[in-house]
Order: sequence, then C-alpha cells, then structure tokens
Amino acid sequence: MRRPKLGQHFLTNSSAALRIVDAAGLSASDQALEIGPGKGALTTEIFKRAGKTVVIEKDDALALRLGRIFPNASRFLVFNRDFLDFDLASLGDKKFVVLSNLPYAVGTAILQKLLAWPNWDKGVFMLQKEVALRVAASAGADYGILSLSVFLRAEAEILFDVGPESFSPRPEVWSSVIRLKRREKNILSSAEEDVFYRVAKAAFGQRRKMALNLIAEAFGVSRAEMERHFEDLGLDFKSRAENISPQNYLKLSRALSAS
Repeated sequence: MRRPKLGQHFLTNSSAALRIVDAAGLSASDQALEIGPGKGALTTEIFKRAGKTVVIEKDDALALRLGRIFPNASRFLVFNRDFLDFDLASLGDKKFVVLSNLPYAVGTAILQKLLAWPNWDKGVFMLQKEVALRVAASAGADYGILSLSVFLRAEAEILFDVGPESFSPRPEVWSSVIRLKRREKNILSSAEEDVFYRVAKAAFGQRRKMALNLIAEAFGVSRAEMERHFEDLGLDFKSRAENISPQNYLKLSRALSAS
C-alpha cells in the first residue's frame, strides 16, 4: 500500500465530499482551483459544476491518473507541482473558487500562501479540526496570530465536522470544513498592516500576560500612553491577547500608526 505523503488522508466519504462541493456554490461561470486532489474525491463533482477546473497535485502518479480520468484540456488542467512552490500568478487574473482537503502537515502553510494571493473570492477547505478552530476564532484559547491573519483577508466560518472513519488511512483526529469569503479589498494599508502584526505578535507572544504592557514595551511607549489607547477603545487594562477582538486590534493598530 502506498503511504500518504505530507500527512495526507484520502477522503472516502462521498456524502462529505458532496457537502464540501455544495458549500462552494459552483456554477458554469466559475473556474475552480483544487489543491491536492489526491484520488479525486472532490474532483468529479467540481468538474461537473465549474466551467473550468484547475488542479495542483504534487504526487506524480496521482497527477497522471487525474489527467487520464479528465482528458478535456479546455475544461480541465493538471499541474504536477508542489503548491507551495507553484507560481500562482501564472494562472492569470480571473478569480477562482478554491477547494481542498488540505494535508494536515502543510495545511496552514498552504492557507497562508492563499491569503497572500488576490485572485480568489471564495474557498472551502477541510482542515484538522484544531486548526479550523484557530482559523475561525475571534476570542479564547484557539484565537491567535493565525486567526488574525485570516481575518485581515477573509470572513471565516466553520461548516461541519468530518470524523476519522471518513478517510483512508484513518487519522487519529477529527477534521472540520471551513468556508472563507475573501474581502473585496484590504482593510488596512501596508504600513498599518505591519503595525497590526507587531501589535498582535507582542500581545500573543506572552499570551498569559497583560497585553497593554507587552504592546507598550514593543512600541517603546509609556504605560500611560497605552492606557489612553485602551481607554479610547473601552478595553480593560488587564486584558490578555485573547480578550481583544479582531476589530479592536484593527483600531489599536490604526491608532498606533497615527501616533
């Protein structure tokens, strides 16, 4: 039996596959991008619905197999490449709907690369459940830098969970399906975004400590000055990183950018 690479677990539950593709809301006017299609659990349904389907598959044998199953070159295109090394600009300027059963080992890296690419407007992804919770979190223990990096580029929602019995080989953990809707435009300027990440990294770098002190230290400002920023936002001076909403990280970043 061929061993899966990169933490790859092939989806065998056809009902779950159908729900994933349904969630993307594909139509004949869409072009779809599937990352790591594997044995094609999602691909058949995607091909039925999208006007054009592009797949990026690292495994040589699987990429060859997909090219034989879907030989229509005008509507189906296979790239036998590692997505993390793939030049997304080569796909052109038209927007894609992106779908993927993301490998556990590189799911977060793939997601971060997608967030930096402007030419998609919606995505449906299956991730390890604990990662999906981090992606969609806006407070609490799962909330962190990943949550905020997604927030800057997209609106995220968890749709449903998929159990280990739905895969081969069977993983030891549950998976969750999330949907991302990309924001039409960036909500921060490039300079503000740099400040945003400085604020977030300072606060979450020692998440058990009070964020006010950590951020003040990172920016070289007095506690009194940072207290004024917190007071303007209605934030408790004792707030920890996980108690500050994404919207308040935005406002704090803008205030620090302007000061």
